[in-house]
Amino acid sequence: MQRLSAGAMDALVWVVFIALFVGAALLVKVAAALLVVLVVLALLLGFVLRVLRKRRRTPRRPRRPR
Repeated sequence: MQRLSAGAMDALVWVVFIALFVGAALLVKVAAALLVVLVVLALLLGFVLRVLRKRRRTPRRPRRPR
């Protein structure tokens, strides 16, 4: 087997480093987007539960027996 020259090895190390760095940056962006989505869903759930609770508190008119 032929050994890689030092220059080729340095280039390979830089390519791997750049690929890992870009991948990590993309993962951080995806994680931040998911966090924003989860926060929005939690706020919407709280709003819906509050509306449902208020609706349940107001007494309904009793139905007239026929």
